[in-house]
Amino acid sequence: MKVTRRDFITSVAALALSPPLALAKDSPCTLGIATTSIGIRRSWLRKRAAGSGPALDAEAFLDLCHEFGTDGAQMDYSMLTSQDAGYLGRVREGVERRRMFVELIVDNGALEDLELLERIGRAAEALGVTRLRVACLPGRRYEDFHDRKSWDDFAGRWRAALPRTEPVLRRHKLALGVENHKDWLTDELVDILRRIGSPHVGACVDFGNNLALLEDPLETVEKLAPYAVTTHVKDNVMAPSPAGFSLGDVALGEGVLPLERMVGVLRRHRPDIHLVLEVITRDPLTVPYREDHYWITRERRDEAAVARFEKAFLRQEPAAPRARISELGDEAALAAENENLRRSVIYARKRLRA
Repeated sequence: MKVTRRDFITSVAALALSPPLALAKDSPCTLGIATTSIGIRRSWLRKRAAGSGPALDAEAFLDLCHEFGTDGAQMDYSMLTSQDAGYLGRVREGVERRRMFVELIVDNGALEDLELLERIGRAAEALGVTRLRVACLPGRRYEDFHDRKSWDDFAGRWRAALPRTEPVLRRHKLALGVENHKDWLTDELVDILRRIGSPHVGACVDFGNNLALLEDPLETVEKLAPYAVTTHVKDNVMAPSPAGFSLGDVALGEGVLPLERMVGVLRRHRPDIHLVLEVITRDPLTVPYREDHYWITRERRDEAAVARFEKAFLRQEPAAPRARISELGDEAALAAENENLRRSVIYARKRLRA
């Protein structure tokens, strides 16, 4: 069956009208969706946009989040098609009319280009946005660096850049959440934020990423919670592999993460925290911790940490095999993405009180 552009854009509407999502509006306005949760939809639309504009602009993404029954969106800054005051005012009016919230995802280049950060700040003020999310490393620590010096250069670069953003953020009344994006060990990121010592530079607390660095996700949340600006809420499954383990993304409640405890920790430190769903529908990732190159950015291979991690997470009953997303056709892949988000919204409303 051929799937048209209209099918892709509107297919989620029927899901959003199901009874569990219709009840969601009785909950506090804390639940949102990150653009990274709709990668399949955006990829399909991007191919058909053929350079004529963004695959999904800000207003269309807000519509999508609303149709899924959530309260807000964490959207790419690039989804704003204009800096014109009239356009930004129209987007804001739509947000306020629906009583939604918006956060902006910015590229790491904005941390070094302060003129760009100023423009983002002005747009954020016009939209009523107060929280940004950034990742210093788009990739993964154990894949992107091939020697210790390159890692040290990376770490030094962002340790220097992040404090320089603080005056701009303060001027625009913004808080920047630096994500633990399979780059920083938890203690490394905590040290950076502690040294900056400003409420305008904090953390986007990702619930599962530091599994890839052999860290306990609950401990990661506990350490980052005092600096929390926003979140990426997800759930994961793991299975041993010859190189280490596979790390899969699943709908909330279907993995190993203690989600209710994690949310409770965050709310104790920041009662107004937004729970932003980052439910990525993709093939499992390989975490090759048994291979030498995995450890090249560390002081040493930490055998004690390996033993603790294996005991806690890799001796559990492995999850049942799932279909590989890369082997599905467009229609089936989009259906899987929609269903993962639908189930995650229901779980968050019922179990996380979002």
